[in-house]
Amino acid sequence: MNKENKIAGIYIRVSTEDQAREGFSLGEQEERLREFCKFKRYEIFKVYKDAGISAKSDKRPAYQEMLEDIKSKNINVIVAFKLDRLTRSVYDIEKLMKIVNDLECDIDCLADESNTTTSNGRMVMRIMTSVSQNEIEKCSERTKVGLAGAIKQGHLPSRTTLGYKRENKKLVPNPLTKDIVVRVFDLYLEGKSHQKIANIYNKENVLGKTWRDSTIQKILSNEIYKGDYIHGKRTKHPTYYENVVEPLVNKDKWESCQYQKLRNARHYERTSTYLFTNKLKCSKCGNYFGGKASVKKKLNKKYYYYKCNHCKINLKEDSIEDLILLELLALVYIDDLFNDYYTPFIKSKLDYNKIDYKKELKELDKEKDRIKTAYIKGIVKLDEFDNELKQIEYKRQVLEKQEQDSKQYENLNFTMDDLLLIKDKKEIEDYLHPENIIDLFVRWNYLDKTNKQKLISKYIDDIEIEKLGTKIEIKKLNLRNSFYYDLIDYHNNYDTPLDLFMFMDEDKFPIPVAHNGFRTRIEIENYVNKLKEMYDVNYYEVIPNKDFTNLSFTPKNDIEKIIRIIPIKDNDKFKSNKLELGIITINLSKIKSPDGTLLYKNIFKTSKLPT
Repeated sequence: MNKENKIAGIYIRVSTEDQAREGFSLGEQEERLREFCKFKRYEIFKVYKDAGISAKSDKRPAYQEMLEDIKSKNINVIVAFKLDRLTRSVYDIEKLMKIVNDLECDIDCLADESNTTTSNGRMVMRIMTSVSQNEIEKCSERTKVGLAGAIKQGHLPSRTTLGYKRENKKLVPNPLTKDIVVRVFDLYLEGKSHQKIANIYNKENVLGKTWRDSTIQKILSNEIYKGDYIHGKRTKHPTYYENVVEPLVNKDKWESCQYQKLRNARHYERTSTYLFTNKLKCSKCGNYFGGKASVKKKLNKKYYYYKCNHCKINLKEDSIEDLILLELLALVYIDDLFNDYYTPFIKSKLDYNKIDYKKELKELDKEKDRIKTAYIKGIVKLDEFDNELKQIEYKRQVLEKQEQDSKQYENLNFTMDDLLLIKDKKEIEDYLHPENIIDLFVRWNYLDKTNKQKLISKYIDDIEIEKLGTKIEIKKLNLRNSFYYDLIDYHNNYDTPLDLFMFMDEDKFPIPVAHNGFRTRIEIENYVNKLKEMYDVNYYEVIPNKDFTNLSFTPKNDIEKIIRIIPIKDNDKFKSNKLELGIITINLSKIKSPDGTLLYKNIFKTSKLPT
């Protein structure tokens, strides 16, 4: 049953004394409650009637039938005239509240605001059950007194701890295992780490089990081994009991281990930020490089290194940063373009088109009439009436604003190719005016190490790296799934071409290159001509190799940058087994930096697609 659809069970009850005192019959209760359900938009499943029966007990036929229907998920809201129609027993209220909470059912009473559908109603219900809760707490206090006495006598309400056994329900040292625990404390005070102690016990096959550093840590932190016990350790108000069992180590030794843990924590606390923490992966052994720092006293400068302990390879952080910086900034650039040009425009346009504004506004008018009728009939009070009207008016303002925005978007009438053209022109302009690209480097240099690390973590999952002599080679750069899946999710949700193609250049770096869905040659020609009206662009057609892992072409100029790759739609059945790609490039061979030197190097002629 859908939780959003409220299926009501109307419960009405009257005893002989109630009818004599209040003169309120079953028929009158039912009529008022049916009107109430209509106002609340509850679907009525059944009316449960207990006539001439007191509420002092829950042994009432209709009441029990209603509880069974709640358990069977036939109803998810109980509607009654007042709470005392359901029960007058505090104990039964508590039972009923537990049932409805467990089964996700609500209580809604017409006359006394006892309900669980509003905050005020829940408050009233809490007041009604506070007496019961007070009795429970008194009982709990009596239980705690008895429990405290048992703990002080050595009867601990917990599992038997390593090093102890139970005799006459008390914890006493176990001569077979207590020395294992004592040795853990001794080894730790000798300077052994948690992991080293675990390794020793695993090597000796102690107790025939696998020991972990976390197990050692728990032993060293457990107060029971100095004879003390904490009850409710994970609660807000734990209770500490001293000297309740025979200790395995004296208090001085236990406290010395805690002090040693604090010293170790300070010693191992990182005082430096590493750009590539858990990012550099050794291509030979698959292990991750660990970071270390050293200070050159003469220069008073700190240098950061990474080391693969297995292959004994050291890498300088500055060298790795220089290697990946261009590729990292390219990812930032393509991400900015994606978010600037696609997500806001298309998402808003598609979302607006899904809404029938006229229908929604008519529904609000009906809602307004409904609340007015309910107020006139006395079903709702003035404050609830005013609150409902304010909410309706707010919804109307939001819908009218969305409708206005939707009409503006509809008047734009952009096609997908128009949007791609805007994006490509923006990218070309950035290459022709390199200060836009240089700005990325400036932004990078102004970042502190912490923010640089965050930027790296946003886009890069890990970097497989190899060192041959003095040369560092990036074997593979893996993007984070969160960045990659954002693009895939966009493609799947909006049924538009995924405007990103990751090429691998000769240095094994992924190069973001825009691409789109299949186009005919005529469509491509029209697209290229629009770009040629403003820019020095060229167009090539290539066929990738059989495995679609490599493509090559010879550019007309010394330096050209690929702007877009377009799969060609060809209806020629004799060519259907070959994929042809159209490549649009921009000539960058004459672009100079402010000092007059050529800014761009030859980017690549041969590109490998990632496998």
